[in-house]
Order: sequence, then structure tokens, then C-alpha cells
Amino acid sequence: MRASARFLGTCVLLFLFILVTIHAYETLGWMAIGFLIMGLVIAFGLAYFLMSSPPSPMDADLLPPAPPVKPELDAERDVYIPGRNFDEMLQRLGSNESLINVILNSMGEGVLLLNQADRIVLMNPSAEKILGLSEKDGLGKHYLEIVRHPVLADLLTDSKKGGVASGEIEFMGREERTFAVSAAAVRKGNEPILGQIVVLSDITSMKRLMRMRTDFVANVSHELKTPLTAILGYVETLLEGAIDDKKNRGQFLKKISDQAQRLHALISDVLELSKIESGMFITSLEPMDLSEVAAQVIEVLKAKWESKEITIHQQIPAGTKVTAHQEGLFHVFENLLDNAIKYSPEKSEIRIYSTPLEDGRIEFSVEDHGPGIPLEAQARVFERFFRVDASRSREMGGTGLGLSIVKHLAEKMRGEVRLKSVEGKGSTFSLVLSALPS
Repeated sequence: MRASARFLGTCVLLFLFILVTIHAYETLGWMAIGFLIMGLVIAFGLAYFLMSSPPSPMDADLLPPAPPVKPELDAERDVYIPGRNFDEMLQRLGSNESLINVILNSMGEGVLLLNQADRIVLMNPSAEKILGLSEKDGLGKHYLEIVRHPVLADLLTDSKKGGVASGEIEFMGREERTFAVSAAAVRKGNEPILGQIVVLSDITSMKRLMRMRTDFVANVSHELKTPLTAILGYVETLLEGAIDDKKNRGQFLKKISDQAQRLHALISDVLELSKIESGMFITSLEPMDLSEVAAQVIEVLKAKWESKEITIHQQIPAGTKVTAHQEGLFHVFENLLDNAIKYSPEKSEIRIYSTPLEDGRIEFSVEDHGPGIPLEAQARVFERFFRVDASRSREMGGTGLGLSIVKHLAEKMRGEVRLKSVEGKGSTFSLVLSALPS
């Protein structure tokens, strides 16, 4: 029965017993007091019995459901290798498996999780790509079967002692790649080590950039040292008495002037290249008229091409517009035309023209009839300080940075540079930029 029904029944029984007791008092007198006390004791005893009795099957459906009993974890681990697997680590660490998997799969760094026996129990997609191995083929293997490298072995040994161990590893293959490696022990509180985690970060581009900067500093130092050494030598010669030699002192001073100008040009090009690379030189692009810029450059370099009796053919139609940076486009034109003038023979011709491309861009070119560039050197002409003929270039006042500046400016203006050259017949340097409707 319901609890309320039991309580009502108790009250009814108590009421009936009181009526009986009163009737007994009227009949027996004070002896009824004893019956009253006995009645109260029996009533409370009866009520206690009814209220504390276990519920009947009819009442069971009204009780709140009992909390589910968590089944005991299977004592037999689903372990294919010695030590703890990934699921057990997650249970011990109290981690959310789905959240961890989402994070690992989204990481650009490669992640390897090793168990206590140094065997792989997890690889994220980035690690698969770095190692060229699928997770299916890597799981259960000792890390040395996948990455046999003494640096990694030392890092894992150090990480077991505590803290994070870091180093660099170079992978040799079709292309050399460098990775920053970090290894750390996986543990919870003061418990024994559950395993180790290894993180691989590709720093190949950064290392290549560092090497380029180191080479650049070395090349700049060498290029600066050459004219300075020449200037000091001529000055010492003059101070030792050649200044009184009226016949030769003018020649010495001319050499000093030439080397000083070369030094000034080199410093100017280095500063310009640094400014371009920093992103401070070209901050915005705007519509530019190619024919107008070409006319300005031709006028600026007029003394040079007239002194060699070179004929300039400017064949860019008026109104040919591209998206570019005014000063940047001028420097590109200036460098390309200046190189063409330097290496063109006297009384030759230089042609400046433009060509619309199928993709909607414009290619403008500077064509000369100079010595041309050997095929094996054409891929390197845009490198810093690279010279096809170093001695001839220095004689002409070249710094070795002009074409490198052209390439950087083209990239900043979202364009590209091209070269066509036949040794002994001349070269054509081109810049491709986005075109605008006329």
C-alpha cells in the first residue's frame, strides 16, 4: 500500500482504541488509566511497525531509480605490446579522448606518443607526413625502427630524468630537412612514467634563411673589403711620395674615386635590398603607365647609352597600364636597362617592348645584343652577388645585387621575372605584372 494509506490506517486504529479505552473508563473507573497507557504503547508500536516495514512490490515503481553500477574495467588489457596503451594513458590522466584527437589531428607539428616500452602508440597526421609512414604501419613498433637517430635517443633518455629535452635532427632524403625535436615524459603527479611524447617541428625554411643571412653577411664583408683595400693602397702610395709625381698622381686619384663610387653603390644596394625585404619600401600598389616609366628611365640613363652610341627602341604602346609601385617599377626598369647598356657593344641596339599574355597580365622586356648568359648560369643570375664574369662585372662598376633587387621588387609587386638568353647573341629580361584595362 502507499505510505499515506499506512498512515491513515494507523490513525483509524488509534481512534478506535481511544473509544474503547473511554468506554472501559466509564465502566471500570481508574483502572482504565492502565488500559490507556497500554493502548498508547500498543498504538505507537503498531505505527512504528507499519512505517518501518519494507515497501511492497506496488510501491517499488514510485522510488527513484538506483544509480547505475559502473562495470569493472576488463582486467585483461587490449595490449598488443608491453606497457600501457593510449586508452589507458587517457584513463589515468583523466583526459577527454575526442578533444585530444581533434587537437592532435589539427597540429602542424608531428606528434609521437610512446609507451613505457618506448613503442609507438599514437601518431598524428603530421607525424605520418614527416616520417613517410602511416599510423597503421607505425603502431607497436619501437621508435628506433622508425627514426634511427642518436639525437632522438639521447633526448628520450634525458626526458625520463625530468623536464623537457630539446634538440635538432636532420633527415637526409631527396631534400635535406631539419626538425626541432622536443621530448617530455608523460606522468600524473608522482606516479611512474606512463610514456613519452615527442614533438617534431619543421624548421628547414628557418635554417635555410639563417644560412642565407650568414652567406649574405660574408659576401657583403668581402665586397666591402675589396674597394676599401684598393683605396687604402692608393692613399698609402700617394702618402709615400707619389703625390709629388705629377704624371701618375692623377691616375691614382682616379682609381680612388672609382673605388669610392663602387663602395657607395654597394652600400646603397645593400640598404635598398634590406628595405625591400623588410616590407617598408612597397606598402601599396596603384595603376601605372609602363610607357611613361620607360620614357623616364631612358632619359635618366641617356648619358650612358649615348656615350656608347647605342640606339634605344621604346615600343611600349601609350596607355599600357599595370598594377605596380611607382618607385619600385622605376628601379626595375633602371636596373634592367642599365645592365643592357653595360653589356651591349658600342653602336648596338636595345629594344624595350611589352607583350599582353593570355592570363590577362602584361610582360614588358628589355632586349640587348650583348654576350649573353651561359645556360648553366641562367638559374643563378638573380642570386645575390652572383656574377657570370666577376672580373668584368667589377670593372663595369657592378655590385652583384642589381638583378637580386629586381627579383625582390617583382615579388613585392605580385609579379615575376623571366630570362631568355643565348650565349653570344644577347639576353632578354622580362617583368610580368597584372594588367589594367586601357
